[in-house]
Amino acid sequence: MVAIGVDVGGTKCLAVALGEDGSVLDSLTLPTAEGIGVVEEVAELCTALARRVGKAATSLGVGMPGTVSRDGVVYLAPHLPDVRQLPMRELLASKLNIPVVVDNDATCAGVAEWKKGAAQNCNDALIITIGTGIGAALIANGKVMRGHHGFAGESGHHIVVYGGEECPCGRRGCWEQYASGTALRRMANGVSGEEVLLRVVKEDAEAQIVLEEFASWVALGLFNLVNTLDPQVIVLGGGLGSSAVLRHFVAVALSKQMPPAELRPAPLLVTAQLGPEAGAIGAALLGKAVMN
Repeated sequence: MVAIGVDVGGTKCLAVALGEDGSVLDSLTLPTAEGIGVVEEVAELCTALARRVGKAATSLGVGMPGTVSRDGVVYLAPHLPDVRQLPMRELLASKLNIPVVVDNDATCAGVAEWKKGAAQNCNDALIITIGTGIGAALIANGKVMRGHHGFAGESGHHIVVYGGEECPCGRRGCWEQYASGTALRRMANGVSGEEVLLRVVKEDAEAQIVLEEFASWVALGLFNLVNTLDPQVIVLGGGLGSSAVLRHFVAVALSKQMPPAELRPAPLLVTAQLGPEAGAIGAALLGKAVMN
């Protein structure tokens, strides 16, 4: 028996197969299909990967970008413009005849870090993914916080500047307009976040100034979340967030915003451990949990 997890990204879908002990048996990647074609593609990935490992798939978990309801309806997926109120869980369950869970991709990545990575043994954790945008998984009292509709964790759209930079969501001043990879590229006049980090390592003074400003925005949003959730640990993940260099700069910026330790202990700030497979692993774990 094997649990399959699929992380649906803007350009590719990554699937992993987990054995009964939770280890990754194999993985498979395909370019992301357009629109609702992604449903058929995820089903094909599940079937093909189970065939490759020579075991029947007993559950499927899917991580989707955007807003996903508790019952697996994808209301909005920013990189899949034709996907609106798509009953993805229902469609996949009918195709595959196995238990299916569909959740937000950042929540899936957070579950992986909580169960198998940097936030293990923590009952209260905040896992933030920083890439093109910002996603969050919220763990409180040993449970994933989902909210009434399942939309909890859309922290990238907290307003940090009233009337600020325009966001694709239609509002202005969203946190991810100041603290995402897209924002860092804008601050660096078109230089990629990865290149900024490389220049900082080489002690480029201009790059350090840019990263200090960027880290202060990351820390601002984190401080707001710390005040709301009081986490034991904050995990920084995602394509940009997993950088140890960025973690250092954010830690310095966050320490300036936190009150003195004798008044309020600060949460531990760490980088994610599971890399680009985290979303798919977390999705598989969520699907497997349904079986249990």
